[in-house]
Amino acid sequence: MSLFLKMNEVRDQLTNSEQKIVGCILDNNEEVYNLSIQELAKKCNTSPSSVVRFCQKMGFEGFQDFKIELAKEKSDLNKNHSIVYEDVRVDDTIDDIVGKISAGNIKSIENTVELLDRSEVEKAVRVLNNANNILLYGVGASGLVAMDFQYKLMRINRNAFCYLDSHTQLSTAVNIQENDVAVGISHSGKTLEVFKAIEMANKKGAKTISITRYGDNPLSSISNIKLWSGGKEKNLRVGAIASRIAQLTVVDILFVGLAQKDFNTVSEYLKGTRMMVDDFKIKK
Repeated sequence: MSLFLKMNEVRDQLTNSEQKIVGCILDNNEEVYNLSIQELAKKCNTSPSSVVRFCQKMGFEGFQDFKIELAKEKSDLNKNHSIVYEDVRVDDTIDDIVGKISAGNIKSIENTVELLDRSEVEKAVRVLNNANNILLYGVGASGLVAMDFQYKLMRINRNAFCYLDSHTQLSTAVNIQENDVAVGISHSGKTLEVFKAIEMANKKGAKTISITRYGDNPLSSISNIKLWSGGKEKNLRVGAIASRIAQLTVVDILFVGLAQKDFNTVSEYLKGTRMMVDDFKIKK
């Protein structure tokens, strides 16, 4: 995963001092390689010790190692930093909105592809393939993603269940079995209802999968399999736009990976459901 992407994804999970450091590095990426730790701290209006702690949080021993990695990514950093997540403003034209939303969605998918650990995806596909029942948990926009996953799984004859009512979610989690799989979807990873359902599924011995944003969060910390999605939301979060696109990308990857396990049979299932639905389409 690129250091630039990592800094952007965890930015709003950092302390105020660390956020200043990220902003300073991104805004001065051409010169940061030549700065000492004292010079960077002064430019960021923080202390050298804060810079060291930030570098360690990013997975480096200190500032020097951080600078070396940043230098390696210089060309990619400059290229990616030119593509920013722009929030829609009240005075934007339709053309502005089309450009901003489409660019944000494309970037969300690209970031998700980079964030996804392939070995975790393979594990997720394997446990889903072996599951008797698949229980899907999500609230709000993440609940709609869970419903989309249920519909896809239903079309290939998998026992998948999705309930948007939180009480029903918790009831199904209480009765989950060891050979079932629970999938919790929450961009923040902090949705209490989803967390409680996955927590209960763990207690019952079921396999658990989380789909959350990158970084430390309560839901991923208790899940057997952790899947990261991109999708950095700006101020206009009415439709949870970027995170929803990112989550749907993960769901589509899992679905196709699962379908591939028994391609010929799945193809017949999909063909049958499509033919049934086609009967209800208006003919010319």
